[in-house]
Amino acid sequence: MKNLRGFLSTFSGTVLGALTMLLSPACFAQETALDVQSIMHDTQQMKYEGHQMVMAWWIPEQYWQATFAVSGKLTKGQIANFIKTVRAYTLVVVVRSNFDAHGNSTFEDEDSLRSTISLIDTNRIHYAPIENADLNKEMQQFLGLMKPILANMLGPLGKNLDFFVFPSVGKSGQAIADARKEGVFFVAIGEDRFKWRLPLGSVLPPKTCPTCTEVLSGAFKFCPYDGTPLDK
Repeated sequence: MKNLRGFLSTFSGTVLGALTMLLSPACFAQETALDVQSIMHDTQQMKYEGHQMVMAWWIPEQYWQATFAVSGKLTKGQIANFIKTVRAYTLVVVVRSNFDAHGNSTFEDEDSLRSTISLIDTNRIHYAPIENADLNKEMQQFLGLMKPILANMLGPLGKNLDFFVFPSVGKSGQAIADARKEGVFFVAIGEDRFKWRLPLGSVLPPKTCPTCTEVLSGAFKFCPYDGTPLDK
């Protein structure tokens, strides 16, 4: 598991390659200030305990927007159609592995993970993953394409990287995980719980403290250096 970070970087390129195959390439570059690596840093979480590693990666729509902008391989229409597809859901990628002293890994299978995973909204309401047969055709096509490509390109880790799809809107009628709005949500995987506090600084323009002129995360409400309130 020492190469997990490298794998995650490779994953971005692999996903993009799969989407290019799915949507057909074209020559268009979307302008954006979003940074892929910053979004990945804000959305990936890992826990190590004993000889077990669990990773949960929430992939918001801004991740795809940033990735497409870097690639310049998809048209505006193709980008809009894919964003519309993923916006209908909350997508979480999970891998759980047990490893021995020699670095050999045993991965938990998708069915086992599915029985223990849930999405929890700000009101502490739990949501089970949506069965693949109940997803729209575009999402089914995307997931069906990704699994064999990841397995072929990334080996055992790619083969055991599982995509879980949840609703995007909670029972309250509000978005469960909007990267640009204030809130909080959780992903529970058995006894492990991962928490995301929103908004994400990586998807917002930076703020400048009017007192010390320090450039700060767009998610900050106050300057951490002198306590000055920051404009919204």
